[in-house]
Amino acid sequence: MVFDTIIKNGLTVDFQNMKTVTRTLYIKDGLLAQGAEGDTANAVIDAKGHYVLPGLIDEHVHLNAFNSNIGANADLLCIPMGVTTAVDAGTCGWTNFEGFYNYNIVRYVPNVLAYLHVSPYGVHSGCIHEENHDPADFNEAEIVKMAVKYRDTIRGLKVRMCTATLGDYGIAPLKRAVEIAGRIEQATGRFCVVDVHYDNLPQNVTVQEILETLRPGDVISHVMQIHGETMFTADDHVREDLKQARQRGIWIDDCHGRVHWSFDTLKKAYADGFYPDIISSDVVRISTFVRPGSSLVHSMCVCSAAGMSELEIFKAVTQTPARALGILDRAGTLDVGKPADICIMDVQNSLETYQDWWGGSCKGNKCFIPLMTLKDGVIVYRQTFF
Repeated sequence: MVFDTIIKNGLTVDFQNMKTVTRTLYIKDGLLAQGAEGDTANAVIDAKGHYVLPGLIDEHVHLNAFNSNIGANADLLCIPMGVTTAVDAGTCGWTNFEGFYNYNIVRYVPNVLAYLHVSPYGVHSGCIHEENHDPADFNEAEIVKMAVKYRDTIRGLKVRMCTATLGDYGIAPLKRAVEIAGRIEQATGRFCVVDVHYDNLPQNVTVQEILETLRPGDVISHVMQIHGETMFTADDHVREDLKQARQRGIWIDDCHGRVHWSFDTLKKAYADGFYPDIISSDVVRISTFVRPGSSLVHSMCVCSAAGMSELEIFKAVTQTPARALGILDRAGTLDVGKPADICIMDVQNSLETYQDWWGGSCKGNKCFIPLMTLKDGVIVYRQTFF
């Protein structure tokens, strides 16, 4: 049989057994196909010595580039980094999501999904927390209507739990978001994720309350943040309620950004055997390719420097976010029949020193270098030397 493309000699990852396997991939009509030795193709890519991964997934980023001052451009940010699926994390609420969809999402090369903000207008600015978190203003009917209309794109709801947004509302916005997510589930027949931004909590909200309110399948973001009540006990161990939340099925997203992590928190968590389920970038327009927190690949390098293993990092940017988003049928692995969204990546030893926002630093050990990105079997990015 003649295929469109064959990728040979690449190292793939068997996530079930957490080992690498040399494998040949066959692509036909934009899908991964079953092939055999002796089959030919119109194009043959030799990936010897490199990883061939499912297209990476950036599960928390801001991509409303054309009608907000916070959104990055998905084509510029994602494709060169090997990211073929990204989730806009609440840049828009129900009042402005359709503009985002029509002027951004449908034009982008990567698959862009979304968490719809429970606040009517979402997050307009990267510097000012202007969302309305009064639960009385969460318009359930309109939120559900939008989630049903764009059910293939909207995968969940976003709520930001921090001092700047909560005021006197306490835990009430999160509880209301969970209620509305339940209504969406009734209307769509599938799970609606609640993604919680947690940072610098006011005195009237605790981490324990947040964790107890979340359901299995929900996501807590920015767990490595350093302000207010953190993920650690007084003796610098990961708190038990966070460990128990993970055991209940709540996804742990480190969600770096520029300011929501430090090497001190990463190292303490890793020393306690506590690694994130999901690695995401939280990049906004002004932080695109600006360190620290410049891209998903930069976050991967930072996690490696702090002590997370290569294969666990790959899993945290492919299979696990696909599972959390309910899209494992079309992303996250290289199974036959799935869209041929692929990242070919080189991993080199590196002693570069990485900095965090707070003055901390750490000498790196691995540098992840995307060499080629394929979207639906088509090459959409290629390093000049590959």
